[in-house]
Amino acid sequence: MAARKLGVSALTVLDVPPPDAVVAAAEAGFDAIGLRVFPAGDEPAWPLIGDTPMVRETLRRLDDTGIAPWDVEVLRIRPDKEISEHLSVLDAGARLKARYVLVNVNDPDPGRRLERLNVVAAAAGERDLTLAVEYMVFTEIRTLGDALDLVGLIEGPAVVLPDSLHAARSGGTAAELSRVPAERIAYAQLCDTITSPEPVSPEDALAEARTGRRFPGDGDLALAEFTRALPAGTPLSVEAPVRDVPLAKRCMSARASLVRVLAEAGAG
Repeated sequence: MAARKLGVSALTVLDVPPPDAVVAAAEAGFDAIGLRVFPAGDEPAWPLIGDTPMVRETLRRLDDTGIAPWDVEVLRIRPDKEISEHLSVLDAGARLKARYVLVNVNDPDPGRRLERLNVVAAAAGERDLTLAVEYMVFTEIRTLGDALDLVGLIEGPAVVLPDSLHAARSGGTAAELSRVPAERIAYAQLCDTITSPEPVSPEDALAEARTGRRFPGDGDLALAEFTRALPAGTPLSVEAPVRDVPLAKRCMSARASLVRVLAEAGAG
């Protein structure tokens, strides 16, 4: 059986230039990395759209290290977004040789968002890319069931992207995750947090997702149970922007935390 692929998400290393993040991830022993080509809020806006010097340097580092670009982020389905922006994200993903494009859905109109997603999925397929749809309580696709229903309707390459934090905040269970067909899940993101006995508002959940994540094992989420519920061998990525830890140590700690969770889960 092939070894499970381990990666580091874009958010974990978003504060450093992508070429440096690629090298640090490779030196820590990761197999893959995510790249943020379109920023959110006040995040660093690295120039990864178009044939830029940073794109060329990132590609050179990817080639030199052998690390794979898993996904590019973020393609947002919103009423105010033009298709040209979505195509620019897809073009960036193709240029960077990614496999997936991470998708957030913030359009409340089911028909309109599906129409746009069908256009985007067709364009993604033309570029050998697959849409990876996240479910988060602060978006219109809040639960695993929502994501599965949507992916089942999209006319083009699309899968669901489970995230341990979003799964917990949406009330998801390992039992429901274990029933998802393997072809509907491409990879999963892991992090930890300290759970609250009180319900978390969508606004607080958004803030937590961006700045409150911890390395796997540094909180109290049931990560071993989450991991066991995934299809066998599902690639895992750490999404934990622990910015007070220097880059090299951060990547090494992130990978070590994944390995510990896998050992606890009894999964290779």
